[in-house]
Amino acid sequence: MSRGIVGIVTGAAGGIGSAIALRLASQGARLLITDLDERGLERVAAEHHGTQGRLVPVAGDMQDARLGARLVDRALNEFGALNVLVNCSGWLKDHRVADMPLDTFQRLLDINFAGPLRLLDAVLPQMKRDGYGRVVSLASRAWLGNFGSSGYSAAKGAVVGATRSLALAYAPHGITVNCIAPGFIDTPMSRSMPPHIVERVIDSIPVGRAGTVDDVGAFVAFLVGQDSGYITGQTFLSCGGRSISEPIAGSPRTPKEQTA
Repeated sequence: MSRGIVGIVTGAAGGIGSAIALRLASQGARLLITDLDERGLERVAAEHHGTQGRLVPVAGDMQDARLGARLVDRALNEFGALNVLVNCSGWLKDHRVADMPLDTFQRLLDINFAGPLRLLDAVLPQMKRDGYGRVVSLASRAWLGNFGSSGYSAAKGAVVGATRSLALAYAPHGITVNCIAPGFIDTPMSRSMPPHIVERVIDSIPVGRAGTVDDVGAFVAFLVGQDSGYITGQTFLSCGGRSISEPIAGSPRTPKEQTA
């Protein structure tokens, strides 16, 4: 039986989240898109001009414990079904452990991990009743560890752990739960970094370029589709090979300096 994509995309006003929402809508998906940035959501919804698909903006804060129930109710009222969740909300503020205020650490955990987990808790029972669902959460290559980014790395690592656990629990119910961990993606946030840092990062990427939001969007589109039903509990590094090359803390080397 062919199933249309009916679901929720969080963080949908951001560079990656908006690209995911627009790509899925262009393929006929009906989606609630949510973010703290209400104007950004309206802009994304206005960008979709296809005759199929639909984007319904619903402003919300991932720190709001009631957001999940509100989104599920709205999705069922708007579309009559709910079979996809893409967790793309995120917040990054780097501090070394000794310099990190406790409230900053708590906010990193709440937006990047606890908020998405609450949303999963609201969505999964509906998917279980229907016997079908696709969940994709955006982690980050940072879950492998980034210098000076212990709070963000810890939160994204928690997303990876929860994904594996939930995949085991819900696989018997026709629900897959996976993660994508993007590396350096060309977004407004990454373009705000100092040019010399951007240059060092790109030098460390084997494919020789930053990723694009469309690189991530295409991967999400596959994982939320019916053809991905034999894939669950996985974390896919979409990083141009950077996870198998040198860490950013290391000094870049020219090709002549590389050793076999």
